[in-house]
Amino acid sequence: MHRRNDNGETAAGAEEAHFRHEALFYAGEDQFVDGTLPFITSAVADEEPVLVVLCSERIALLREVLGDGAERVRFEDMHRLGRNPARIIPAWREFLDESAPEGRPVRGIGEPIWPGRSEAELTECERHESLLNLAFGCGPAWRLLCPYDLDGLDEQVIDAARRNHPFIAEDGGSCRSEQYLDSPGAPGPFDGTLPTPSTEVEELAFGREELKKLRSSVASRAAGLLLDAERVEQLVLAVSELASNSVRYGGGGGTLRMWTEPGTLVCEVRDCGRIAQPLAGRIRPTSDQYTGRGLWLVNHLCDLVQIRSSLTGNLVRVHMSMA
Repeated sequence: MHRRNDNGETAAGAEEAHFRHEALFYAGEDQFVDGTLPFITSAVADEEPVLVVLCSERIALLREVLGDGAERVRFEDMHRLGRNPARIIPAWREFLDESAPEGRPVRGIGEPIWPGRSEAELTECERHESLLNLAFGCGPAWRLLCPYDLDGLDEQVIDAARRNHPFIAEDGGSCRSEQYLDSPGAPGPFDGTLPTPSTEVEELAFGREELKKLRSSVASRAAGLLLDAERVEQLVLAVSELASNSVRYGGGGGTLRMWTEPGTLVCEVRDCGRIAQPLAGRIRPTSDQYTGRGLWLVNHLCDLVQIRSSLTGNLVRVHMSMA
């Protein structure tokens, strides 16, 4: 366990017997490097595998200061991997499976929230950060450091980070976050509502017989907005999966709504079902698994996926960039 002083602080680099999820608040490049570099070099010195998932500019900065040591660090582009935040937990699971098959200590750095994220993306990123505690809380011991840019992010985002991270990294160590909400006190992953569309909405009620018409409507709308053929196909497949799930598990049918937001085509499927598994769509289906593939596929086809589910039914909203 970490050695703690009277203020609850923990010694840097000490062993932890469970998943340790830490937020790092920084202002400027110097504070970013001061907060992340010792975390990485300590892992390299202890021969711990380390995965760093950041924007390309931050990766370049760390490669420069690490010098030859960068060869012992695995880097991934968060703007590519984490465009849809629901893809991040599967990536960490894959890293653990590859690097710590027998509980070997590993470390990660991930910055899923960066300046310029849309409100919808920020909302889903905050839910992702909370779900990390559920996804890995009872698994192998490893450390994940999540940097937050104080210069570029609103105070509400920083407050949410304090609620979603059990620990705050500071002054070469870390301390418990007084604002952290553990699982019993945190909002459910599918709780809440989504904003009402601000533009004209195209709506189609569907059952099993209307699935072909539904796919045709999505394809026509997407192609008319100049999405390329591959992205049109991906969006049609995603919406078709959602609608098929509604037919099978959501009361026999549902409602499709489509509209545009700046630079984005949005499709939303509503039905009378209920999604109970908090990590639905974030756990890779096994080769012999015949159900539970739909949301996984949708998450890997679309730029952003938002799920809300309650006693009144399911709502799944998918976003596809028109760029």
